[in-house]
Amino acid sequence: MKKITVQIVIHIAAWLCFFMLPFAFYPRPREMDAAFFTERYFTPFFIVNTVFIIAFYYCNTYLFIPGIFDRKKFVFYSALILGLMIVYGLMPRIYHALFGSLTPNFNPNPLPNANRPAGQLPRSRPILSAGNIAIFLLVFVFSTGIKVINQWLRSEQRNKEIANEKLKAELSFLKAQINPHFLFNTLNNIYALASAQSEHTAAAVMKLSSIMRYVLTEARNDLVPLEKEIQFTSHYIELQKMRLTDKTIIDFTVQGDPLGRQIAPLLLLPFVENAFKYGISTRERSPITILLEIKKDSLYFSICNQKHLSTMLRVSDNTGIGISNTRRRLDLFYEDKYALNIEDKNSDFSVKLKIPV
Repeated sequence: MKKITVQIVIHIAAWLCFFMLPFAFYPRPREMDAAFFTERYFTPFFIVNTVFIIAFYYCNTYLFIPGIFDRKKFVFYSALILGLMIVYGLMPRIYHALFGSLTPNFNPNPLPNANRPAGQLPRSRPILSAGNIAIFLLVFVFSTGIKVINQWLRSEQRNKEIANEKLKAELSFLKAQINPHFLFNTLNNIYALASAQSEHTAAAVMKLSSIMRYVLTEARNDLVPLEKEIQFTSHYIELQKMRLTDKTIIDFTVQGDPLGRQIAPLLLLPFVENAFKYGISTRERSPITILLEIKKDSLYFSICNQKHLSTMLRVSDNTGIGISNTRRRLDLFYEDKYALNIEDKNSDFSVKLKIPV
């Protein structure tokens, strides 16, 4: 209600300013005082002329454009506007024919038509009033422009909302793909521990419980606290250690203060998971180096692992989820604000990622 009231006040003020322009700028003799000038212009004809142009503005804005122009009835719309412009151009003659004098007790052109009755239109005056035509065109352009711009802004806003909803849906889908993929691999690890009757089985179940609690609660959000994402990554690494031999050497380092910073959830997991999937061997030394460095407003993440042919031949990623998924999430969430460099060499594989946090 308040918004409508403000709009009405703005419209009234705009129209008052518009129709006060002739009073402010019209050249008149110095001896013509304000009262006489007001009597000359603010007449019944002025009121009729004004009501017509105001009515045209709102009819064009709220009836003609949405009801005719937007329905692609361009010929009918053009004919209607042209007809109304002609009528408005003839308004002085129509008014004079119906009601007589346009300006009572005033002779607008005393020299060439001294014997003409007061207020009568000069015989040499054009059929269409140039002033009325100019005002009509000005109001037409203004009303059409405002309406078109408003429709364009609403369309852009609607497209933006649709794009945001699509983005949210796609991000949700990508995260939904990651969660079962991660769970599937982790359950396989716990199954291997249970089959071997390892004493680490119970601890592994507790770690998995903590991890899944994070996945099911925090990971629903677009952003999560960086410290929780680091804790999640640390738990995942500890869970992986339970099934590894002493051939695998893991160096996981965090530098800087993560408090107060945020990151897209589950963003680092595919890179870490990839290192454990392809970078470990039961027969060869398998170092994995993971560094998280927090500087100013950026997070620098790097991970490097060796490549083992025997492991790569044995392991296959049937789900198709992984680094390509993460690239897409980075594009969707961070657009051009991130830097990702992946080096896939013969002997090792490394990832360097920089994102704003």
